[in-house]
Amino acid sequence: MVAALRARLSARIRWKILAPYLMLSLMLAALATYFVTRTVSGSFEERFVNQLAESARVTGDAVVRRERAHLEAVRAVAFTAGANEAASSANADDIAGIVLPVAANSSTELIAVFGIDRSLIYAARLTEPDTLEYAPVSASALAAADLLVRAVLEGGDDERGDKFAALAVVPGGPALLTAGPIRDGDDITGVVLVGSPLSTFLLGVKHQALADITFYAATGEPLGSTFVIDQDSQLEEAPVEELQPGLSNPRRTYLMAGRPFQFLYAPLYVRGEPIGVMSVALPTAFVTSADQTTRSQMAVLFGIATVAVLVIGVVLSRLLTLPLARLVRVAAAITAGDLTARSGMTSSDEIGTLATTLDTMTDRLQRQHLGTIRALVTAIDARDPYTRGHSVRVGNLSVDLGTGLGLSDAQRQHLQVGGYLHDIGKIGVRDAVLLKPSSLSVEERMLIEEHPRVGLEILESVMLPAEVLAVVGQHHERLDGTGYPFKLSEEELTVFPRIAAVADVYDALTTDRPYRAGMSTLDALAILGREAEQGLLDPEVVAAMIREAGRWEERLRDDPALKGLEPASGLYIPANTVPSHEHTHGHEHPHAAA
Repeated sequence: MVAALRARLSARIRWKILAPYLMLSLMLAALATYFVTRTVSGSFEERFVNQLAESARVTGDAVVRRERAHLEAVRAVAFTAGANEAASSANADDIAGIVLPVAANSSTELIAVFGIDRSLIYAARLTEPDTLEYAPVSASALAAADLLVRAVLEGGDDERGDKFAALAVVPGGPALLTAGPIRDGDDITGVVLVGSPLSTFLLGVKHQALADITFYAATGEPLGSTFVIDQDSQLEEAPVEELQPGLSNPRRTYLMAGRPFQFLYAPLYVRGEPIGVMSVALPTAFVTSADQTTRSQMAVLFGIATVAVLVIGVVLSRLLTLPLARLVRVAAAITAGDLTARSGMTSSDEIGTLATTLDTMTDRLQRQHLGTIRALVTAIDARDPYTRGHSVRVGNLSVDLGTGLGLSDAQRQHLQVGGYLHDIGKIGVRDAVLLKPSSLSVEERMLIEEHPRVGLEILESVMLPAEVLAVVGQHHERLDGTGYPFKLSEEELTVFPRIAAVADVYDALTTDRPYRAGMSTLDALAILGREAEQGLLDPEVVAAMIREAGRWEERLRDDPALKGLEPASGLYIPANTVPSHEHTHGHEHPHAAA
């Protein structure tokens, strides 16, 4: 019933939170879809231009990366041991032995070395990319690179040092070239030239830029392009006269292969120097495609946003309802008699304040409850000076044993209360019998053995948990069925009376009696061990008592609440020396039960 109430409470509060989120998310989705669709429909041209600009940026970055790879190959050759000597002596075989491994390792497509007289020492180009096979290149084929070679040999520099780059026509067609010096100290002994044909380079860049790309010479004439040029499609020259730094670059629309393309032109810079012009081109059908794509994306986006809002609402509702459900659960546990139940919540909001107040109230109630019970049993124990504090010790020792056996806080509270109240039935035993110094008669023994039943009758109207009542009524039951007053079997005894029975016997054995001093810890544990072997006491509980005995004895000496109740260290007196009636201030255990 409590669980159903808690579920209904959580569901009602959760939907009170979720309903506004649901309505708000639907309204936002509808309004946003309307306004965004209108806005997007009017901005496709701008997006198209931005895509052209992005493609141009990607192309420029690709050129910079390729030129950086060229520089790495140039440096690899220039700094290889023996390169300056081979260049100085114009030894083609030595140069080939140096440049070919470098070219193969970096997949360089064209590499050449020139002497200080601008004559070609050795040149090779990649002919089989799969097998990295290179073929020699003649000096005449590299005539277009002479300007770069001359610039390097003259010791010139650009914005970034003594390397130079250019677009030129070489074997395999137009290429992006980079040249750098081979030095011997401060002297130039040769020039390294590295190149990438535009036919392969531009195809790779196209996949990155998602646009068709064309490179032009500084004069504006096309050098290389990703367009397939036929008789119906001709590339126009770049409008170099309109390219001005810092201003918007020109755009043109041309028909290519029967489809309209818009071209965006921009200067092509390498190493900070202009070496030509590039263009990126997108089909104007991109606008229509982008419109459809954007609408689909907006639908997905707002769908995700709606789901996200709902998820946030669910999370927030759980953040609110879970603490409330926890409070309900704690309140239900307290109502059921578990005064150890705590929410443990310390948040600074109203729910945290309520939880803290409930925990404080329960803590105070628990202390008052245990204090009242303890005062009651202390008054009962005070009837006999030899058993004063016995019930309190049994309750606390039972808690320690429950801890050693892994019981929960609530279970240990039941042990404590049950231990405090286990002898409350002695209220019904006359002092003449309870304090009788001589042997008990059979009738008196039977009267004493009824005190667990009397205790249950006394507590019948108090509505204590069943675990507590089990301790009160069954702490003298034994596993073999020989206990009293109900003669219960092992299967009928829960862990609670089993623990209380061991605590009761141990405290009775280790405290002073009129006819003997309290036994030592070792002697008492030995008796408990024998009774566990005989099937009277629970072996697992006795084992826990053996583990906890040392800590318990220290607690008896140090705990102010048990001050003056230290067990005596007297010698163990065998059972056959105990008075014939086995009378030990409680008459419940053959040896020394309290």
